[in-house]
Amino acid sequence: MDFRAGGFRPPKERVSLDLTPLIDIIFQLLIFFLLTASFITTPNLGVELPKASSKTTAAQQKDLRISITRDGKIEFEGKTVDRSALLRRLTTLQKERPNARVLIHADKKAYHGDVVKVMDAAKAAKFRRMGVAIHSN
Repeated sequence: MDFRAGGFRPPKERVSLDLTPLIDIIFQLLIFFLLTASFITTPNLGVELPKASSKTTAAQQKDLRISITRDGKIEFEGKTVDRSALLRRLTTLQKERPNARVLIHADKKAYHGDVVKVMDAAKAAKFRRMGVAIHSN
């Protein structure tokens, strides 16, 4: 008996993987996410947003938009407000919409301290969800 010749071994079967169903599902998922994605439009307030490589989306009706210009002016609901008026308005809005998200549109040349002050006012009004708007590439 010659065992080296493979006399007792079954012949090797070729295993192949059909990628067509996998590609079909990938394309279906891609189409689904493209159709269901919501896109945020930014109001034209003269604020130049910084750029980032990641993208975020959110429901616009739940966002409270606060803009900070490069010279430090705070704009909320289309009006220029100071920090104390912003805090009062955010406190009343937090009672009406407790799950709303505060979205800060800060100019890329705005001072970091101004952004922190607005975030501090939102936190003092007991908002738990905050974000900083960016311009995605």
